[in-house]
Amino acid sequence: MTTSPHLRESRPLVQPRVALAAIFGTTVEWYDFALYGIAASLVFNKLYFPGSSPLVGTILAFGTFAIGFLARPLGGAFFGERGDTRGRKSVLVATLLLMGLATTGIGLLPTYGHIGIAAPILLTALRFVQGFAAGGEKTGALIILFENAPPKWRGLLTSLPAIGTGTGTLLSTGAFALITGLLSEDAFLSWGWRIPFLLSAVLTFFGLWVRRNLPETADFQHEDAPQPAAPARPLGRRIAESRCVTAWRRYPKEMLVVIGAGAAENAGYYIFGTFSVTYADDRGLATAGLLSGITAIAAVKLVTVPLFGALSDRIGRRPVSILGAALLLASAWPFFQIIDTGQTWAIWAALFVTLGIGQSAVLGSQPAFFAELFDTSVRFSAVGIANNIGTVLTGGLAPMLCSALLLWFDHSVTGVVIFIALMSALTIVTVSLARETRHTGAPDTAPKISADLQGAR
Repeated sequence: MTTSPHLRESRPLVQPRVALAAIFGTTVEWYDFALYGIAASLVFNKLYFPGSSPLVGTILAFGTFAIGFLARPLGGAFFGERGDTRGRKSVLVATLLLMGLATTGIGLLPTYGHIGIAAPILLTALRFVQGFAAGGEKTGALIILFENAPPKWRGLLTSLPAIGTGTGTLLSTGAFALITGLLSEDAFLSWGWRIPFLLSAVLTFFGLWVRRNLPETADFQHEDAPQPAAPARPLGRRIAESRCVTAWRRYPKEMLVVIGAGAAENAGYYIFGTFSVTYADDRGLATAGLLSGITAIAAVKLVTVPLFGALSDRIGRRPVSILGAALLLASAWPFFQIIDTGQTWAIWAALFVTLGIGQSAVLGSQPAFFAELFDTSVRFSAVGIANNIGTVLTGGLAPMLCSALLLWFDHSVTGVVIFIALMSALTIVTVSLARETRHTGAPDTAPKISADLQGAR
């Protein structure tokens, strides 16, 4: 049984509780992730990886940053299976709680000077938990909005979690900018950096309150009711019958499309919005103007990302995504030349072009695109695994890789620009080869549960 087109079209455009639950969870996720990225540049390289040169310490700190991304596909698979079999709501509550606990734990973690090698080990473990939770959170927010949206507004509504992305980045960079501006360097490194991490507990509690009575989506209720625990089966059979494996078996091309399509957006965000701070610090430039610019552009993205999502409802997912990736490719070299000038107004303009327009266009157009590639029975698992694999390969490793390239190219940004160009080209080629989904929508014309899922009952 599938949801009829009439029922889908009759859904209200605005569902405040659903939108708030999705947006706020994404806010907490990106607040936590952006905090870690900035702290890796300014704090963790000094307090958790001492004894190295500043740039080497930064590379090690970004290594723990990448660990969180390596955990995301595992989280996507784990929570995707539960989201597709037991419902979307329970996953959204679990991931938010897990993310908040990990981030608050980082704020309480002793440094290398207090507990030695245990400090970076525990930091890495907490980062892994962050990534595991984020693997389900990001997908869950997308899916719950997608499955509650009228088809002609899917681009706009599924781009709304990106408001949480912008808000989370705005809050995290703003918190760091405020604290670094108010405190001396010694006070900041001693205790001040912990304050933004501890504030995550407040955001998490509020987010759990918002999500506590969230209704299950109509698509999931019509597709499949939550299933009781299945009889014990051999591990190999459970894996073969899982929604994750089924998604790869039924949609191999679509899975590869999702992995590659987000390359420009993932790399662009972490290079222009995170690595750029490392680059400026390595150049001996003041980072205050850059941090304030990233904060300001995060506010701009609250408007631009939904606009590009709405534009994808009108002209298609593919053209909006391709144009955004092309702009990121063209802007890479000029961006770092502008950073070198140290001119705040020029840096803000460069951030607007790269993050406010280029990255926002890709980010706003792709959530609906990804969800429309799969049917309801495997949607959570498919998007969760493929999107998170792409995020690991093209985004999570970007800050560490670019720091290494900066060292390898003798502090020249040439290698970084080449990397951005390759990631942008990957998005352009992948999206060009994919089918346009704006008119066709999700392939939900199949029976309620396909034959290859019957054995999982």
